[in-house]
Amino acid sequence: MLPDIFNVINKARYSGIIAGPKTASSLYQLSVKVFVKELNRKGKLEMRIPELYHLPAVALISVLGEMSCYTSLRKILHRELSDPVLFMRMFTDYKADRLALENCLRKASLIGKPVLPDLAKNWCKSMIENQVLENSSQVFDKIMESFKLGNYLHEAGWSLQSAEVLGVASRMISQLKESEHRVALEVTCVQKILRAEGSALLREKADKTSNILLTMAKGITDSEIQLQVYLEMANHNFKAKRVDESHRWTKKAMELMTESTPIEFVIEILQLEALYLFVSEQYEAGSFIINQAIHRARTTYGHLHRRYADTLYTCGVCLLKTNAISAAIPILLELLVIITKLYGNYTPHVSMIQSYLAYGFYRRSQTTGRFDMAYEHIQNAITLAKQIMPERQKVIDHFINIRAMIMKGRDNVLAAVEENRAARIGDCEMFTVDEIKQRCLELHGD
Repeated sequence: MLPDIFNVINKARYSGIIAGPKTASSLYQLSVKVFVKELNRKGKLEMRIPELYHLPAVALISVLGEMSCYTSLRKILHRELSDPVLFMRMFTDYKADRLALENCLRKASLIGKPVLPDLAKNWCKSMIENQVLENSSQVFDKIMESFKLGNYLHEAGWSLQSAEVLGVASRMISQLKESEHRVALEVTCVQKILRAEGSALLREKADKTSNILLTMAKGITDSEIQLQVYLEMANHNFKAKRVDESHRWTKKAMELMTESTPIEFVIEILQLEALYLFVSEQYEAGSFIINQAIHRARTTYGHLHRRYADTLYTCGVCLLKTNAISAAIPILLELLVIITKLYGNYTPHVSMIQSYLAYGFYRRSQTTGRFDMAYEHIQNAITLAKQIMPERQKVIDHFINIRAMIMKGRDNVLAAVEENRAARIGDCEMFTVDEIKQRCLELHGD
């Protein structure tokens, strides 16, 4: 039945019709349903489904989407999605509805095993085994593909796998001829690797990578690339708890920020500035800046977007660490809902958010003496972390320490600490970039 779909699509294409779900929908959808139903009837399939390799991306995503409706086909769906050839065709070609692909990833992970780590491993293996590319154009295309995949893995919480994919990209860049374009690619690649290593808590590696990045970036005159380097250095130093050094790079990035700066960079600068202000106990100023970031992200990308979720993460963690518990918990709960809708339940992000919620509920329960909510969240975080990232033992140990703290119950010292009411998060008027820069200059006395 699936070859019939392909034949219909080809005939329509030769007739000048773009075949797909919007044309001849009843035949198209019926063919997909019958094919998937037949797959389900056959039961366990040990081999990959060869017909899928001949379908255009729009048809492929329809078939996999239908497969995701069958609980009995989820292991097969997981296997097909972890094939880098199939996945990258949908990932790079089917841009009209990325949510459909992400829905397939979520459904496939319901077997208790996420797709993306297997996909990353298979992608790296295939690239290493097929190192010879015919020309520089092919090499460039593969580099761009690896950047997209590396970014997506990092966004979804798989920072170790992101670093591995970007490491392969770095080796591919070395195949290109010496040129200014190659230098720009190298800087971009190292910048992305630094971000992944920092998120993966690979501090020593990240320190070495940051030194490499600074050396490489010395000859760069492109202001956007400079801005990205400054942002990465600020991020890296903040993760390494070098707050003043981080803020030095944030200020350098802010100097380059204008009204024409891409919104994603503006938001990131605001997040970094807010982090510094909260650490410096300038809570009202920090609240103002992070509100500006949240408002911009929500207005630009909408609620169901990784960039908006990232601003909520920055905000929630800042509030939690500065003892604004009542303000932090609703934000972290909203963040958890968004992340599970985007990436499903089987992602490192979920376990990390659960751990923050556990700490938040633990602090809030000091007056009531009931720690069941806190214990439930931290136990979920530990169970999930052991299941999906057993190699991250430091993270698991951190969660176990939080559980031990919760199990001790009431802490008289914490119970006596008054909650921080200075940090306030809510709707606000959106200021211009110049107004924000002026406000920050006043705050720092520059």
